[in-house]
Amino acid sequence: MDNLKILADAGKSIVGTYLNGCNPQEKARLKQDLKVLYQMGITPDMVLTELARQNPELAPIMHGREDYKKSEIQNLEQFLTEG
Repeated sequence: MDNLKILADAGKSIVGTYLNGCNPQEKARLKQDLKVLYQMGITPDMVLTELARQNPELAPIMHGREDYKKSEIQNLEQFLTEG
């Protein structure tokens, strides 16, 4: 979790860093999973909120920095629409 805080403090995307570490098959599965959630009405904002709930160390990063959270939401939305 310290690494995630360091990334966020440096303005680096946690979502982008995670996705860059995935192989193409993992990315395809994640994109499909996210699309299914989106079709069910689950938004990227809701995904990040749940992620912060399950990982309390992320909560100050996601909730205390509205611009950072908006950027991460945009990263998820871009991931869903690319390719």
